[in-house]
Amino acid sequence: MSYPSKLSKESILQVAMAYIEAHGLAELSMRFLAIELGVTPNALYRYFSSKADLEYAMADEAGRLLLAAMTKAAARKNPLEAIRAVVQAYLKFARSHPELYAVKMQFFTINGQEPSSHTEVWQFVTQLAAAVPTRWEPKDLAVSLWAFLHGMVDLDRKGMLEGEKPERFIEVGLEVILAGMLTGVTAPA
Repeated sequence: MSYPSKLSKESILQVAMAYIEAHGLAELSMRFLAIELGVTPNALYRYFSSKADLEYAMADEAGRLLLAAMTKAAARKNPLEAIRAVVQAYLKFARSHPELYAVKMQFFTINGQEPSSHTEVWQFVTQLAAAVPTRWEPKDLAVSLWAFLHGMVDLDRKGMLEGEKPERFIEVGLEVILAGMLTGVTAPA
């Protein structure tokens, strides 16, 4: 059986990501994707062994998009300015691409494997934390910053900020975190 030349892992992934952005992950089906791509559903399984496999690939791609946004935001900034810019880029990504953000957070592993973008995002955040000379380990700072930011985004997504904009709370929390980081600044050797 021949497959249309337009069909590829990338084309399937792009159509799937566009669909979940418009309709949500719960509405995604291999049948819909096949119709959109002009193929039979079985043709998709040549590229993705299951819907879960496709969702994992979408989570990986969403991670790459998030990393690109954070990397761009941090470019050519000192460490503290970079952290502030990354926080804003993270919030903007979560708001601009709520379904991609959700799939990124939902599909953390499959068969014990993490998407490679997860490792890349984590390395970026850890390097960002390592650039601030404090007495704390970069990993500990990165986890603290990530937990704060993810928590604020989750509260915003669930409408639990009582109509307040999360930027206000993020600014307060970020000031507290950065002030705490700076109290642990070590003197240059």
